[in-house]
Amino acid sequence: MKITNKPPRFKQDNAVYFLTFCTYGKAKILLHPCVPEMLIENLRFYGARLKDLIAYTIMLDHIHAMAEITEIKILSAFLRDYKKRTSRKVRELAKPEIRFIWQRGTQDHYIRPCASQKDFDNHIRYLFSNSWKHLHISPRAFPYHNLDEAIVRGFIPADAFPADAYQ
Repeated sequence: MKITNKPPRFKQDNAVYFLTFCTYGKAKILLHPCVPEMLIENLRFYGARLKDLIAYTIMLDHIHAMAEITEIKILSAFLRDYKKRTSRKVRELAKPEIRFIWQRGTQDHYIRPCASQKDFDNHIRYLFSNSWKHLHISPRAFPYHNLDEAIVRGFIPADAFPADAYQ
């Protein structure tokens, strides 16, 4: 039996998770031509297994997503299959100098349900503001996320991320 100082990972069915998965060695390959579109197409395809793929953004070296799940094992299968399929496609499209595309594991955060929705709101705002944080592209101008869909679905207010705030 392996002894570790790490606490056991918290897992919760019927929950919303904020996910971050990174490229191996933080390789900046995800915005290579045709790659983000392929990643989004596969997020939507594999995301159909989840209860809801709420939000996502594709950055140079990582992806953020928020997903509602019914069972934690479905989330694990989604991540496994998504990474396996997209690894092959990224190799074809970007021809990276690295052997592996995805870093092992995924950072996940269980969104705590509460009356104020503060945890959910903070994480969805963080997800969509990543384009400004990493690329200095305003969320409204960034093409590789689903901000408009999140607004239509009521997950984020329509006046979020005003253009004049990103000058």
